[in-house]
Amino acid sequence: MAAVFILSGCSSEIKQQYSLVPRAKQYGLIKESSSKLMAADYCPYVKDSSGAEDNKTVYAAGAFNDTLGKTVYSQNLLKKIYPASTTKILTAYVALKHGNLKEVATVSKNAVDLPTGSSVAGLKEGDKLTLKDLLKGMLMESGNDSATAVAEAVSGSVTDFAKLMNEEARAMGATHSNFVNANGLHDDNHYTCAYDMYIIFHNALKYSVFKNIIKATSMKAVVTHADGTSEVVKYESTNLYKTKQMKAPDNITVIGGKTGTTDKAGYCLVLLSKNKQGQQIITTVFKADNRWELYQMTNRLLTSFAST
Repeated sequence: MAAVFILSGCSSEIKQQYSLVPRAKQYGLIKESSSKLMAADYCPYVKDSSGAEDNKTVYAAGAFNDTLGKTVYSQNLLKKIYPASTTKILTAYVALKHGNLKEVATVSKNAVDLPTGSSVAGLKEGDKLTLKDLLKGMLMESGNDSATAVAEAVSGSVTDFAKLMNEEARAMGATHSNFVNANGLHDDNHYTCAYDMYIIFHNALKYSVFKNIIKATSMKAVVTHADGTSEVVKYESTNLYKTKQMKAPDNITVIGGKTGTTDKAGYCLVLLSKNKQGQQIITTVFKADNRWELYQMTNRLLTSFAST
């Protein structure tokens, strides 16, 4: 049985809060188009919060009241980090914007040709799934096979899909990022920052399909194998809040998010929660030393919203 770690509080409350002044435009984080400010509802980049230098177990983190447009905590928000599987948030966004959820895709040899130990949804070459079911395996099981299959279904190749990822990221104001694949497997030229991942997640949440998948503890999908037989598979969330192995602070309800882990990225989590007022809270934590510190830091961030 897996060990259950309960994180109900934090060692020090995060007190400093920043309002939506100045706009992210003033920091060159967003663009204007047709005199209309793009991404105007985003929180601005702010200097690191007081005490951020004390958090040695994670490299970058942010806490945002997405409803009020306030940045509550920031630590190395614009510093380069590797996103690992949190990349799949943008992959999902691009697929939902440009793909057809009912389209049936065939899993290629390339999609299942992955490094040993890679997180997978268990797909095999020749399997057929709808794009929607591929998204389930990608977001819940963090399937690198599913992510590549999504990219190939939408754009024909991972290379072309990555170009679309970068175009969409820049268009929404995530200008400190570069993506070369759909799954987040390490590449030195595949990087982002904690602020950009907030922007990307904020946009992905506008799609109800994305939100419904990350909210779930488990989901079923139909896989038709190359021999014509069909199978109903069950995908489980990798988010320890959803599996009840981690407990959020009182008055905070975790809705869902996306995890990520590689040797160079460390442990990562982008998370959507709400406080007792029903306000939407987004936290981003990157390059934690281990899984325990990842969730401990996330709970520290969430505690600052527990009484507001």
